[in-house]
Amino acid sequence: MRPRTLGFHHTIKALILLGFAVYIAYLVKTDGILLYIAPRMTAYVKLSSLALYIVAIYQLYLGIRAFGGRTETDCDCDHDHTPSSSKLKNTLLYGLFVFPLLLGFLLPDTTMGSSLAAKKGMNLNSAASVKKDSAAAQPAAPAPSPGGGQAGGAGSAPAAPPSGNVAAAGSGSSAASSGTAGGTASNSGELFPSDKFTKSYADFAKKLYAMDVIPVKEDLFMETLTSVDLFLDRFVGKKLQLTGFVYRQDEMKPNQFVVARFSIQCCSADASPFGVLAEYDKAQTLASDSWVTVTGTISKAKYEDNDILVLKVEKVVKAEPAKTPYVYPNYDFGS
Repeated sequence: MRPRTLGFHHTIKALILLGFAVYIAYLVKTDGILLYIAPRMTAYVKLSSLALYIVAIYQLYLGIRAFGGRTETDCDCDHDHTPSSSKLKNTLLYGLFVFPLLLGFLLPDTTMGSSLAAKKGMNLNSAASVKKDSAAAQPAAPAPSPGGGQAGGAGSAPAAPPSGNVAAAGSGSSAASSGTAGGTASNSGELFPSDKFTKSYADFAKKLYAMDVIPVKEDLFMETLTSVDLFLDRFVGKKLQLTGFVYRQDEMKPNQFVVARFSIQCCSADASPFGVLAEYDKAQTLASDSWVTVTGTISKAKYEDNDILVLKVEKVVKAEPAKTPYVYPNYDFGS
């Protein structure tokens, strides 16, 4: 390959690498990066941008040398690193990188909303995975003996369930029945029994229980909803306030909608929609994907054979989308 042609290839590679580096820098400067990755990942992306800059400069250096007649493409790996002489193959190869780069610059950055939530499926029970882990850790109940007692001996009394039994922690539990909505701090341990999987949520639930209005804050969004879901029976009748976008499904009643947010672990690829089912007489006046802050009273209902939180809305205020529209796990929770 002629040196000038090789220099042209190096220049194209340098421009593509530089384009990606500039695009990342643009997203970081405008905070658009938070529409694609979790905040804790931004440092790694910034480092990748720096690496792209360095490699781009090296490719540009090779291009300048090639234009000057110095190619030096040989190495000891017994492979030819010279670019293909086929224009079609080169166009397709470079196009694989140029096309997504152009899409990034030309298309507007937008938040995920109802259309993606409908495809992924809205989760209205944020405590489901915690309950599943807790249930899996519970020992199997001993089989009854022929004499009608437990396996430990004929006629013996049934063993009492452990205080951390998931049934007690679940929203449909009847455990700690002596605790009511008017319970005091002295019996909060009975109101919120826990095991090793639910202890952090039980401790947090005790704090939420003492509040007149439970705020679902940005930095504890999933943790708050999970704590309330785990001990839903205890929170029925309490006030709750949260902010999110309006989401609807075809099977919902005219007075129902979901106040939803996307939860992200690492990046937008693993985003999962979570929300609270709300009932409001003027629900039809709220446009889908519009952002609202709702305040209402917690109640309970059945949805797909699960007990879920339903918010009887008393107040709706239009809200601006959050600077970081997604919510993230709080890794300091319970520490």
